[in-house]
Amino acid sequence: MMPMTALTDRQKIRKLPFYIAAMTMNSVFTTLTVFGSVFPLFLAELGLDKARIGVALALIPYATLISPFMAPFVSKWGFRRTFLIVWTIRKFIITAMLLAPAILASAGPDAAFAWVTLCIVGFALCRATGDTGLLPWTQELVPNDIRGKFMAFENVIVTLAQIGVVALAGFLIDHLTGSARYTTPMGIGVVGGLIGVLLFSLLPGGKPTRQTIDLRAHLAEVRIALGDRNFIFFMSMLTLVTLGSGLSGSFIPLFANEQIGLSPGNVVLLSIGSSAGTLLAALPVGWALDRIGNKPLMWIGLAALLALPLCWLAVPRYAPDSLAFAMGISFVAGIGGATWSMSWSRFLFNAAVPPQHSAVYLSVYYAWSSFVGGSGPLLAGAILTALAPGMPNPYAGLFAISLIPMLIGGGVLGRLRDHEAVSLRHLAGRALRRASRT
Repeated sequence: MMPMTALTDRQKIRKLPFYIAAMTMNSVFTTLTVFGSVFPLFLAELGLDKARIGVALALIPYATLISPFMAPFVSKWGFRRTFLIVWTIRKFIITAMLLAPAILASAGPDAAFAWVTLCIVGFALCRATGDTGLLPWTQELVPNDIRGKFMAFENVIVTLAQIGVVALAGFLIDHLTGSARYTTPMGIGVVGGLIGVLLFSLLPGGKPTRQTIDLRAHLAEVRIALGDRNFIFFMSMLTLVTLGSGLSGSFIPLFANEQIGLSPGNVVLLSIGSSAGTLLAALPVGWALDRIGNKPLMWIGLAALLALPLCWLAVPRYAPDSLAFAMGISFVAGIGGATWSMSWSRFLFNAAVPPQHSAVYLSVYYAWSSFVGGSGPLLAGAILTALAPGMPNPYAGLFAISLIPMLIGGGVLGRLRDHEAVSLRHLAGRALRRASRT
């Protein structure tokens, strides 16, 4: 393995604004294309049933199974160079997918589904390869002792951008007609994504770490990762919680449209409530992570994830205040989601992955966690299809099922080792001592 030329913390910090700007533009791309509310509504406009939509949503994370196999090649080619090439290519693939409505009109729904599937597979392979480089590059760029504060600031900037683009998407969807109400915001997203790639190209680091591709040495490093007890506990916990939250969250846009009675434009606008919650939580959570460690915040985030399915079922149906209730739950979801994602992400980089094995550990993490993430939409679509004939609200059954893996994940969370963490018992004692002095 080639030794990396270490960047000083000063060099890293000077370039971090470019990283935040790049991730902001990438969030514009993902929010308006494959990872926001626009995409499932676009697929429904093409006439795809829920099972096919579930398959389409699952293809993207399933492709990440190639990541551990690509890791030695990406290490030799260079994290930065590989990432920039494939993330550029994937923007043009999404542009090609915008031809699906024309294919639907000329050749029918099966041909449109085949075209969308082909584009998604191409996008997914580029994404998996690019992220195999981006994760160790990110670990290299951000100093550990400011990672919590940096993640908080990044979340604030990215979320503000998401609020703007979601508001734009909601306006376009409600004021345009036909497939143009979805393809127009997706086209805007592609432009934002290309700007993001340009900004990423201004960042240092990400150089090759291998002179040759030695698959035997790579497999030895994979065995080290799979034998790391704390890493495996972390992956098990993340698997269970991701699966549960994916089951309950994948079809929230369609649940809000079909069961609550919100218009497609208002469904997209729910993301603003979630973004507002993220904005409120990001800075306090980042501050707390750098002071008390990851696990206390992970417990709080998990509790919020467990409460969300029950909250969604309590929203009034087709009522004048349905949107207000749904927006409030989205706000809480933003707080809980930010707390959960920031805390486990910091644990991943600071406690679960040793820097000397970052490429291999992170490729294993990325492949497996994304595979599980893809299983959520796929299983959710199958469960909804199976429950629909016998239940007036099949989403209620889906939400109940989603709680099971998240509860089990909470049990695994208690077994994680975090040398930075302050125990909940210690925090409670500290709070009681402060209360007794006032």
